[in-house]
Amino acid sequence: MLSFRNLFTFAFLVCFVFVNSSLAQNYNPGYIPLESSSNVIRADVKSERIPAGTVLEVRMETPVNSHNYFEGDTFRANLLEDVRIGNLVVLPTGTMIRGNVDYVLPSRRLSRGGELFLTFDHAVTPFGKHIPIVAKVTRAKNLDQGGKFSAGGGYFNALGKNFNKSAGILTTTTKYCVDKGLEVWQGIPVAITAPLGAFAGAIGGTGHFLVRSVYDMLNKGEDIKVNPGDIIELTLVEPLDVPVN
Repeated sequence: MLSFRNLFTFAFLVCFVFVNSSLAQNYNPGYIPLESSSNVIRADVKSERIPAGTVLEVRMETPVNSHNYFEGDTFRANLLEDVRIGNLVVLPTGTMIRGNVDYVLPSRRLSRGGELFLTFDHAVTPFGKHIPIVAKVTRAKNLDQGGKFSAGGGYFNALGKNFNKSAGILTTTTKYCVDKGLEVWQGIPVAITAPLGAFAGAIGGTGHFLVRSVYDMLNKGEDIKVNPGDIIELTLVEPLDVPVN
């Protein structure tokens, strides 16, 4: 009798486990999983591919500078022209292109200017989809060959400008004195005014060079600024798949 009861209990437990497992597999809780969010591109959505090498022109909408911006700060720009695949507009004018400051170096002493490196990392389509992009800045104001925004400057550049300015003072002063000497007494006084002009110009030019050289040694350079309205050219490094429905 005891064996029969044990056998019956075991069979009941097996059936219970089997029924609950079947119900669990067929159960649909009715909620939308996170992966089905409206901002995520579903696998069944039709898309068009913008090939690598495509040039996008954007206009900056927010300012960025090397004075009070930091790495990781975000900015936004707007697309200036439609991007088409055949006759289909896949990214219309005004599409938002967003990015962040990837590198920033403020201006420093010795007249060294600020530097910025901007990364444009995703586009927001008219359907509200956020699409990652990989693009490099290929043309913009104050852009160096490495794709970095730079205010330039530097102490040796400042010295070169100071030397040219000092030479200009010498030349201008000497010419002025020569011209004045030629204007009177049939130009005879030029024999005196020319040397005086050269001497005065040399003193003035040398003084300017020394004072400005010390000033540029202690002075900071200019900070780089990217202003709203500035036009920047981007080139896609990787293809961009854009949903079209």
